[in-house]
Amino acid sequence: MTNRFLAFLLVLGGFVRVPGVFAASERVALNRSVIVIDRDEPSYVQYGVKDLSDYLKEISGTGVSVTTSVDLEAEPMIVVGKKMAEQVMPGIVAEKNLGEQGYLIKSAIENGKRRLIVTGMSPKGTNNGLAALMRMIQAKGESAYVEGPLDVQSKPSFTLRGIHLNGWPLSYPYAFRAWHEKDWKQFIDIVWYQGANLFFLWPFMEIMPVPLSPEDEAYLQEVQRVVDYAQKQRGMEVWIMHSANRIGTSDCGDRDPRPRAYWVKQCQEDMNPADPQQFEKIMKSLEVLYRTVNNADGFAMIDSDPGGWPQSPLSDQIKIFKGARALLDRYNAKRAEAKLIDWMWIGWGRHRFFTSSDTVGAQYDWTDKNPDAGDVAFMEETIRAFRRDLAEPWWLIAGMSPYLRSSQKEQALGETVFLPYGAIEGEPSFPSTNVPLDPVRKTLEVLSDYPGTRGLMGNNQTPLLQLPRTYYFLSTAWDYASRERNQRDVLLELSGYLYPEHKELIVDCYLALGETDPQKIKSALERLEGLVKQGHLGPPGVIGRRLFPDQLQVAKDLILQLRICAARQQLLQALFSKTDRGECEKLIEDYLDALLAWNRQTGWEKIINIGIWRGPIYSTDNRFKEGLSILKKVLAGGSRVASYASISSFFEPIAKRLLKKYGEDAVVAGCIEPMKKAVLQAP
Repeated sequence: MTNRFLAFLLVLGGFVRVPGVFAASERVALNRSVIVIDRDEPSYVQYGVKDLSDYLKEISGTGVSVTTSVDLEAEPMIVVGKKMAEQVMPGIVAEKNLGEQGYLIKSAIENGKRRLIVTGMSPKGTNNGLAALMRMIQAKGESAYVEGPLDVQSKPSFTLRGIHLNGWPLSYPYAFRAWHEKDWKQFIDIVWYQGANLFFLWPFMEIMPVPLSPEDEAYLQEVQRVVDYAQKQRGMEVWIMHSANRIGTSDCGDRDPRPRAYWVKQCQEDMNPADPQQFEKIMKSLEVLYRTVNNADGFAMIDSDPGGWPQSPLSDQIKIFKGARALLDRYNAKRAEAKLIDWMWIGWGRHRFFTSSDTVGAQYDWTDKNPDAGDVAFMEETIRAFRRDLAEPWWLIAGMSPYLRSSQKEQALGETVFLPYGAIEGEPSFPSTNVPLDPVRKTLEVLSDYPGTRGLMGNNQTPLLQLPRTYYFLSTAWDYASRERNQRDVLLELSGYLYPEHKELIVDCYLALGETDPQKIKSALERLEGLVKQGHLGPPGVIGRRLFPDQLQVAKDLILQLRICAARQQLLQALFSKTDRGECEKLIEDYLDALLAWNRQTGWEKIINIGIWRGPIYSTDNRFKEGLSILKKVLAGGSRVASYASISSFFEPIAKRLLKKYGEDAVVAGCIEPMKKAVLQAP
């Protein structure tokens, strides 16, 4: 066949068919596919096939049939699972080094028919392959396809790849505590698409007094159903978090556990396990949790914050774990196979009573190569106590990197999951999307010194805002070498899973959050605003289709955050050029207005009342500090130094106008007073 004739065929959209393979440039069309799966595949593989079928139908508008028997005349055929793959292409997985969780995705032409094989050596591998295939699917109009030919083999760097949600009571949908069952399930789908197989859920048993109210009982039953969904529909392992010794003593006057206040001394108390009566209260609280959420694979107790007991010996921690072990053996569906996990955080008995100023984790340097020897030694002793006195299975969460060294010294890395708390997002922290990936990359570099670590898990406070870093984190958990990828490539990949028709624009918008040129920010903002208003953002990608409360959530959040960035940089640009008092007044009001709109949207304005306001009013970046110094000079007028009175008089009309739109706490305590103070203290 001449090159000219081959080129002619390619122009016509044809391809040269060599038995068993696709041509190099061919798209593997998936419209009107027939999906073949063995009826004995577990429920999570069956559900993955249903999700794949639904996704293809959403794109093409036509149904996709699912069958349990091979029809050699059907095409295109998507063959799922080892048993069916061997029927269609005997020996396809022979001698493949896939392990339990690895997968193979292969396209081929067999007897003139198009085939797409998705399989692992086990159902867990097939499950991961389905998630990978769904990420590969692209759309052009109503045509669904993957770029071929495909011959992809992959297996994870870490056995467990997880996500943990923790944080403060922001508004729906930003804080997980405001979610309901449907939202939990959609978020589980989102992290499954990203290769996660461990979900670490905190139901906040610590704020539920025993005996449970009907509302608290219903909430825990909902948690039980969420656990069931993650396990049976997504093949995930689920761990439940709780404190070792903090219990609810009052509902704080709120029947609904979702918005209930914490940590409030009169409503939640730490119990001393050395006191028999207080120990009994600990056990009664755990009994209710274990009996109601009886299907979890493991229960993890954090050693402090929340909880802990100063100067308490390790034997008291073991006492609590032994009591918990007996309860799990009695109530948990997995009985003796259910894991008990120690979240090594500050260390049992080493932590003073909790106060709202505790910020140990937020300030920790995850890249520290020379940790405090006492930290390492204490956790070594803890691990030895567990090994000596506690029945297996018990596992460990290394909440700080020195504890990886403790696990390594005690030969327990095979039962250790690294959770670098705050690497993706600090807690508590202002709700904004963290885009730079270098801090996460530096954090994860520590694992190169600890081969054999069983798992890697990240945490979110505002899950739907943190998709860039979460996606990068979970991608690294699957393929540790991929941490070296550049930021734009990672963002482009994620954006294609959110809004594929405009993924380049979404990348520009993410990057604009860190831009200093107000015109570049406005350009990205205006383009995105226009598409959203006109309804032209296009069909969502595989992750975008699971966003809630609607599929535009990420786009809407980007718009609101870009408005803040644009107003802030417009203000700074004016301050660093020749400006006057009147222009400053308008630009500061624009900035605070955009910020207050976001605070109201996310519910951050409620956080003012619990004393942890850390919004970016006078952020620590030097350029903003310098800008405030210039503002101070402008407000001084003919005087050498601006007085407090002159600063207050400048902000007074701004405050009056903003108070017509927002609450007094949000405006005065959250914006005006911090801003006045920052200007007054500016050099």
